[in-house]
Amino acid sequence: MVQARTIANLVYREGEAIAACIENKAKTILKCHQFTDEGVPTGETSVYGLLADESVVSQERVSQAGKEVNALLPKDRQIDVEAWQGTCENPAQVKALISVDDVLCKKQKKSGRKKGSFSPKKKERVKNTLAHIQSRKGETYTLTTATIAQMMIVLLAFLLSNGLMILPGHVVFFTDGAEDLLLPIQRIFAFLPFKLILDWYHLDKKCQQRLSMAMKGKEKRNTVLQELLAWLWIGKVDRAIGYLRSLNPDDIKDAEHIEKLIGYFSRNVSFIPCYALRQKLGLRVSSNPVEKANDLL
Repeated sequence: MVQARTIANLVYREGEAIAACIENKAKTILKCHQFTDEGVPTGETSVYGLLADESVVSQERVSQAGKEVNALLPKDRQIDVEAWQGTCENPAQVKALISVDDVLCKKQKKSGRKKGSFSPKKKERVKNTLAHIQSRKGETYTLTTATIAQMMIVLLAFLLSNGLMILPGHVVFFTDGAEDLLLPIQRIFAFLPFKLILDWYHLDKKCQQRLSMAMKGKEKRNTVLQELLAWLWIGKVDRAIGYLRSLNPDDIKDAEHIEKLIGYFSRNVSFIPCYALRQKLGLRVSSNPVEKANDLL
């Protein structure tokens, strides 16, 4: 009989071998397409930067969708449809839709606890980075690496080897707004027409977490959360920040978390779209696919 720990060690070593193979394959692909091992292009990149006339949703469709959204909103919450013209990608004219996320979970113990031993207070964690990729044809793929830096290299190689990079259109990234994700994406894919979107799932989650620590009581938190999300759903970040600034100090137990939430909005304002308009146009607003991949992988 083979012990469970022996099997675990075999799986671990096999996983390391697979990861090394993927890394070597990625470097070979990058070299064939005139990129360095770090993902820096050394040749002509104009072929990857093509945009078709239909790369964004037509003005007529955006205007009609905007009218339908505004018909359901009070006058003081009407969206400025003109401001969102040219910002909504045509799903039939994208290179790929990519959701990237970090996964943090408890690390399995290397050995069982000995009788009378004292377990450390700080639990060890394992961190992975996942990417869920959807092509314009609807084909989906999932990648996983140990670090964000590795993911950017593997992701670049994957897009190159599958011919997705030479398609006209944007690469659209959905993230949680963490700087350690945003900066590598902006650095590696700087030669491409790409879009970054703060996905609704993480935006909602961040608001819930911060307000739970900031407000006095669940009832007050829920009231503020509902109003805050209503402004964010229509892309009015300035109104959302103004609302937080106007909260009654007597309802707040920890103002630091309000300030941190405002800082989060300010850092990601460029990546917060009008989710209501995107949903009306049938465009993705969240990175739910990568959340499911988190569970599976």
